[in-house]
Amino acid sequence: MKSHPPRSPAKGDQYEHDDGTIEVVFTSAEGRVLTVREYPDVPTFERTVDRATYRGTHSGIAELPGLSAFDDREL
Repeated sequence: MKSHPPRSPAKGDQYEHDDGTIEVVFTSAEGRVLTVREYPDVPTFERTVDRATYRGTHSGIAELPGLSAFDDREL
């Protein structure tokens, strides 16, 4: 059974797809929704993007620091 919140998408809303992909809402504004998707494995990712049109590299995202920049644990 599919369950959706009875409101507009909100930051932090999380969905799990039948193929194991997890999708989390990052932001929603002006009728558009930005999400982040995590695929359970490389083959699932490749099957999904094989049906999409590759548009190159988004420089704004590519220039973001890696995960270690957000690690707040003491070393």
